[in-house]
Amino acid sequence: MAITEPTIYIPLGLCAAYVVWRFFAPSFFMNREIARHARMDALREHERGRLAEALAPLEPKIGPGEIEAVIERYLDAR
Repeated sequence: MAITEPTIYIPLGLCAAYVVWRFFAPSFFMNREIARHARMDALREHERGRLAEALAPLEPKIGPGEIEAVIERYLDAR
């Protein structure tokens, strides 16, 4: 059986495709996860800013540290 025989190209191609998949697939899925977490972090920071604006009038009554604690508890509970 010589390398020029056409029947060897099917298993050889499958093997090459498998090697390429094993090499590139993890980074593709990892990049997707990193992007998803970045979007979630950005959304969380946006919500934190909106809550801080909404609760700003209560800061003199409650205290500056308590507002952040309330925001953290709210965001962690979601």
